[in-house]
Formats: sequence, structure tokens, C-alpha cells
Amino acid sequence: MFRRNSNILLEIAETILLAALIFFGTRLLVQNFLVEGPSMSPNLADSEFLLVNKLSYLTEDPQRGDVIVFRSPRSPDEDLVKRVIGLPNDEVEVRGGQVYVNGHVVDESSYFQGSIGRDTSPRRVPEDSYFVMGDNRLQSRDSRDIGTVPRASIVGQVWLVYWPPGKFGFLPDATPSLAPVPQRAPDSPLPAGAAGR
Repeated sequence: MFRRNSNILLEIAETILLAALIFFGTRLLVQNFLVEGPSMSPNLADSEFLLVNKLSYLTEDPQRGDVIVFRSPRSPDEDLVKRVIGLPNDEVEVRGGQVYVNGHVVDESSYFQGSIGRDTSPRRVPEDSYFVMGDNRLQSRDSRDIGTVPRASIVGQVWLVYWPPGKFGFLPDATPSLAPVPQRAPDSPLPAGAAGR
């Protein structure tokens, strides 16, 4: 009788241990987050639940266009979700309703069709930091307000929307392109006898 009970207790202990290992192992790989507010709409809406890949940046760097979750530089207990716009050492400027990176116009047409709102002066992104913006630029508290995001504050890359069921799916890849800087035509030689200005 005692042997049978001890076997049951051992099986229960093994089951609990296995469940704990699976739970904590999964938490090391992915984490769920709730979107709060409209700053990423229409691509991510208020009250949607996300899975975030916490290992995505162990072997590679965040790329322009990635949607990330990070701890706010101003409130480390607050997690935010935004899109990467500027990489380390980039110069980012918002002017005339357009985002510029290193003087190039950023083509965000694959995920953004709204209005940007206010302009910002050119800002250099520090080493090992990122300039982020919400997709709903008129209602987003992002690097224009809170500054750049240190890499150490990044929790991971948004991987999957899993709630509500109608929105279930992987976040599509949306890498913005940079339009080439217009080249100035070389100065034409002045006609004979003409004076330069």
C-alpha cells in the first residue's frame, strides 16, 4: 500500500516539475502582451493580445520596420510597442509630413497611410539605440517624446497576434525602403566671358 502511494506521489511531483519546466522554458522564448491604446492602429488595435519572440535579437540586430516591445526609457515598469524607424548612428528627422533617415525619404506605404503631425528637428540615434514610432503618428508617444530606446530595453519582436480570433496571425514583414537622395546635376561650364556668382 505504501509503495503504491509513493509511486503516485512521485508521478505527481514529476508532472508538476515538467509543467513548471515547460512554463518557464516557454517564458524564456516568448511572452504575451496586451496592446493598450491606439498608437499602433490600424495594424495593432487596442486590446489585442500579442506573442513576442524574446530570442529574436540574440543573434541579429533589430531592423528598420520591425515591431518591438520595449521597456519605456522614462518608466521602466511600462512596456510599449512601436515600430523601429532609425538604427544606431542614423539621423532621423520629421519634416513636412515625411520621415527622413540620413536625408533619404522613408517609404512606409506598406504599413502607414496616415498623417504624421508635428515635425521634429534632426536627431542622431546613439550607438546601440533605436528611434521608434507608432503607426498612428497622431496618437503615439514614441521617440519624438521619450527619446531613443536602448537595445538593452528591448524585450523582443512582435511575432503573432492571437486575440481576438478574427485577427489571429503572424505580423507581416513590412520593411520600409529609403528613397535615394536626389543627385544634383554637375555644374555646367560657364559660357566664355561669363562671370561666376
